[in-house]
Amino acid sequence: MSADLSPLGRIGVLLIATRGADGPGEVLVRIRGGSETYLAYSDDPLPKGATVLVVHTRGSRSVEVTAWSDPFEST
Repeated sequence: MSADLSPLGRIGVLLIATRGADGPGEVLVRIRGGSETYLAYSDDPLPKGATVLVVHTRGSRSVEVTAWSDPFEST
């Protein structure tokens, strides 16, 4: 998979919460000039609406994610 087509390293938003070891959720990622959904796996449960970083791909439509906070966004 070419780097510019890969979701790896991109930021997304969970549409369906992840359940950690109990199962995946679904993440919406902006990619290829649009938005695409992927099955999202995480080590720990993450809530719907959480901003996440794609840290690994598991084939063409599944990714591993982790919680993400933008370090440049003021709080």
